Amino acid sequence: MIGAGVAGLVTAVVLARQGIDTLVLERASRADVESRSRAGLLGPGAVEVLERHGLAEGLRAAGAPHRNCEFRHRRQAFVVEYAQYVDGRHHMVYPQQKLVADLVLAYLAAGGTIEFSVRDVTLDGLTSDRPTVAFVTANGEGRTAKSRFIAGCDGHHGVSRASIPWEALRCTQQYESPWAWLAVLAGVAPSTDKIIYGVSPQGFAGHMLRDHQTSRFYLQVEAGTDAAQWPADRIWEELQARLAVDEDWELAEGPLLEPPSVVAMDSAFYEPMRFGRLLLAGDASRRVPPAAAKGAGLAIADGETLGLAVAAALHDLDERPLDAYSDVCQRRAWLSQEASTKLLHMVHVEFSDPFAQRLQDVRLDRLRTSPAAAADFAEHYVSPV
Repeated sequence: MIGAGVAGLVTAVVLARQGIDTLVLERASRADVESRSRAGLLGPGAVEVLERHGLAEGLRAAGAPHRNCEFRHRRQAFVVEYAQYVDGRHHMVYPQQKLVADLVLAYLAAGGTIEFSVRDVTLDGLTSDRPTVAFVTANGEGRTAKSRFIAGCDGHHGVSRASIPWEALRCTQQYESPWAWLAVLAGVAPSTDKIIYGVSPQGFAGHMLRDHQTSRFYLQVEAGTDAAQWPADRIWEELQARLAVDEDWELAEGPLLEPPSVVAMDSAFYEPMRFGRLLLAGDASRRVPPAAAKGAGLAIADGETLGLAVAAALHDLDERPLDAYSDVCQRRAWLSQEASTKLLHMVHVEFSDPFAQRLQDVRLDRLRTSPAAAADFAEHYVSPV
């Protein structure tokens, strides 16, 4: 497994628990992996995967159920109780770095091996029966590992997908957004018990949940925005303006825990997810906008699908699950893409397009007043992961 993120670690745990020798390579240190801020919302499908493999103990102990969303439009707030439309299925709020720490412990307990702080990773012989991975360890020792399969779980800019010949990979650009999100992590307790999607004349703002001392915020900005141009004072001023409502409510401010970053809303799918003995998983195979919080769930689901497929090939000499792997994962990812795209169209402000703004008003009014619209939102919000 190249990459000790959610996809790589779920794959590794599934395989290690079936007695298959595994090795995880990660370029960051263990401390960085277990502390870097990522997503914080897991859909019911992802939680079910973790439950199936006994990986949800930390989630159940420290996570918080999330069953509703608040939308703010024209300075008015309304709540969508989405869980009631989908048989009670709901999300769990659990910071991804805590989940990664849980997965690291579970993998090591299963007898797995992780090399942290590796560099100069090179993949070779991907179409052979014994592909190799060369790397340099944290102490500067050069090593080469031979394997039956390689799982490329190292993200959108990792070495795994870059090791596939360009003619063997199709890239489907679904959407190139003119907008991005400025992502902010603040050391302040949430000012809400619900995720807030705010739509204002100044643009979209999101107030997301993490834990009792930490909050994640998003601001709609132009694609290509330089995050350095957004000091803390400007960020809080915009959040206050975009999340403002006429009712009595106050947004608490706090210190930024890390420099703000700009998250692209672009979409890209790379197919197939298998090249010889290399299988891509998670963000190595796609870019789905984070609007509907599907990324971590897709990585978890990919990890399970990949782990079970490799186990079937090694234990049962049955490669049919591997042959179907890409189609299964991409079908699930496109459903998530649809959910993210619909939500982006609902909350992003098209400043220069009055026609699009009126349509946005209609969508939000329908969501507020129509049970059918709320049910449609709920189905997309919890499906497939």
